[in-house]
Order: sequence, then C-alpha cells, then structure tokens
Amino acid sequence: VEVNTKNLVSNTGVVASDTAGVGTARAFFSACSYNYDKGIFSSSTTPSTNFTNLVSNAGVVATDVAGVGTLRTSSGFACEFNNREEGIFAFGAGYVNYTNLVSSAGVVSSDVAAVNSVTARDGGGGLTFGGDKGLLAFGNDGSDVSITNIVSNTGVVQDDAASVATARYSHAGTQYGGDKGILGFGHDGASCDITNLVTNAGVVASDVTG
Repeated sequence: VEVNTKNLVSNTGVVASDTAGVGTARAFFSACSYNYDKGIFSSSTTPSTNFTNLVSNAGVVATDVAGVGTLRTSSGFACEFNNREEGIFAFGAGYVNYTNLVSSAGVVSSDVAAVNSVTARDGGGGLTFGGDKGLLAFGNDGSDVSITNIVSNTGVVQDDAASVATARYSHAGTQYGGDKGILGFGHDGASCDITNLVTNAGVVASDVTG
C-alpha cells in the first residue's frame, strides 16, 4: 500500500518522526536536488501518476504538478550536476532510453533521447561527484548490469563504462565529503550487503562487505 508520509532529516543525520505528506501517495519514483538547496520528487506508475513535487529549502513538499515527458517507474536514476544547480531523471521501466533535465528553478524538461552508447535500464541509482558531474550506476536491462554512465556538467549522459562492482539493481547512491559518493546495498538475486565508494573522478571501487 502506498503511503503519504515524510520524515525530515537534520544536518546531523537525525530522522524526524512521520509527518503527513502532501500530494499523491506513490511508490517506485526517484528524486534529486536542484538549485543547491531544494529538491524534487518524480512521477510514478504505482499508481499511474505523472506528477512531480518540489521540496523547499525548509523541507516543505509542494502540491502535485503535472509531469512532463514519458510516465515511467522503477527508475532510481536521478542525480545532480552543474554544481548541484540542476538535476536529471533517466531511464525507467520498459527500458526507456530517455532523460529529463531539471532546471535550477525546478522545471522538468521534455524527453531527450540518450545519446552515445548508453544502455537503457531500470532499478538503478545515482549520485553527484567531483562538484559538478553525476553518475548513473548499475540497474537491470533484462539481467543485472555493472555499468555506469557519467553525466557531464551540462547534463549529457556519457557512454557506458564497465565497473568492477557487483551487478545489481534496487540500490541507492549518495554523496559524501563534498566531492565523492557511495553506492550501497541492492539486489542481485538476493539482497546485497555491499557498498562501493566513488572517487571524485567518478571511478567506482570494488565491493566492500557491510
């Protein structure tokens, strides 16, 4: 059952208690930040919902806004670029090979077909690294893959790059240290208790057991 609750997280990592959410309850969506201190939740097809919701720099979730572009779910591929001023949503269920940029005002652009040698997939994760670039990692295109794609500081998704990490999906990524990242957990036929550090050049390290 989809729930509509939110939990704020303090600058010391403390998760607050449940608070009633705003907008349509849904699952299997993705999110990224924009304009450095704000955020946006994407659309979802559980239920079939092409809405986005902006999040203010005080953690207030805005009401539904009609989405732009292809309605898709199970993406997880979202990250920031251009010094966290802008964001990107990518791929999704049905292995669609589209991206949608998010401007510094939180406006989602129409579909852009991915260029270069880029594998369409779902169930991935994303993060920002190096201050101004992004990384889209792993996922499933009918089988689990261990590939990554760097997102340039202009939002262009680069060619597939093979990784030394375990191929998996339904993992998550986040930033640390200002310019580095980490990819954690996921599923490769069973739940994975592994993490992979990402350098400030976007290089994914080998598995570390949790």
